[in-house]
Amino acid sequence: MLETSTYGDISVAKEVCYVGDNETKVFVYNVDGLLIDCGPQSREKEFTEWFKTQSINQVALTHNHEDHSGNAAWIQKNLNVPVYLHPMAIPYAHEEGMYPKYRQEMWGYRHIFDPMPMPEVLKTGRYTFEVLDTPGHAIYHNCFYERSEGWLFTGDLYLGTHLLVCFFEENIRQTIDTIERLLKLDFDTVFCAHAGVIENGKVRLEKKLNNLKTLQEQVVHMRRQGMTDREIDNEINGFELDITSISGGEWSPYNIIRTV
Repeated sequence: MLETSTYGDISVAKEVCYVGDNETKVFVYNVDGLLIDCGPQSREKEFTEWFKTQSINQVALTHNHEDHSGNAAWIQKNLNVPVYLHPMAIPYAHEEGMYPKYRQEMWGYRHIFDPMPMPEVLKTGRYTFEVLDTPGHAIYHNCFYERSEGWLFTGDLYLGTHLLVCFFEENIRQTIDTIERLLKLDFDTVFCAHAGVIENGKVRLEKKLNNLKTLQEQVVHMRRQGMTDREIDNEINGFELDITSISGGEWSPYNIIRTV
């Protein structure tokens, strides 16, 4: 069931998606007519009913994963507003999304849509967002920074301060580099696509960076001792979460180790 709230004049919609006993929360934000991400197709009915209550003038997708872009085709067909995506990700949007069964159960399909290249700046009536290139979770990933308000919309960059698993497409070394760049900016509030609105967001993002760098130092040391990444994963983690088994390893602690 879609939950809606506001943060100042930002409209927030939250939906929960399930596969088995595993759940993930998905947050979509409408900032003065700028819709940031559009939710998964598995919750099309819930999100599209909310879209109809909103004034939406443009859509910016942080990246092309189906839980963020799943309703883009519906938006283009029904709302007639521009949908922006990282220019290098556009060719993938032109192909029908094909995903493993667990992702279909949790997030549904991502149908073909035709986005416009993401501009360097996104403007609304009241706000100006700098578009930042932020690879890590995905190679083509954008964050949106409103300098005067101290807002940072992070897509899947933040997620939490301590990662247990990561997606097979992620690169933690890139994530570390990206966070180091972002921490040079002046911001306070983080708007995460899965953790929601994070007060003291810069402090939380710095904590995530410190945790990742500590892990990186540990892994580098163990590699120098001759251990393989599989051996390091068993030594550091020594557990398997349900999502690792359900996803066939697409989500696992090993994906953190091998890319850190």
